[in-house]
Amino acid sequence: MYGIVSALRESNLFKSIDVLNLIDEDSAKLIKIKANGLDGTILYITELHTMDYQKYSYHWQKENGELIIRWDNKPHWKNLKTFPHHRHEKGEVYSSHRVSINDVIKTMKESIK
Repeated sequence: MYGIVSALRESNLFKSIDVLNLIDEDSAKLIKIKANGLDGTILYITELHTMDYQKYSYHWQKENGELIIRWDNKPHWKNLKTFPHHRHEKGEVYSSHRVSINDVIKTMKESIK
């Protein structure tokens, strides 16, 4: 989980990285981040890990709040092959694997080119 901040810094895509919430206990680990991109976009990250549960959301948006892509595992798209993992893009919901910060950074770099 701590590797997220390092990966964001090393990507050179962000002008600021703010850790909004951090819990590091034996029973639960939570990190919430807001990363402001050099291109004016914003990436919100939530990762929660407990002994028997993992929740994640990588929400990338334009400065005006318009969604670019969000990857998450909220269990509400049961018809997808990759349930509960999915992504929201261009008003649609698509199957997706469990993404990592490195996957998100790669997508962002490809999009910015």
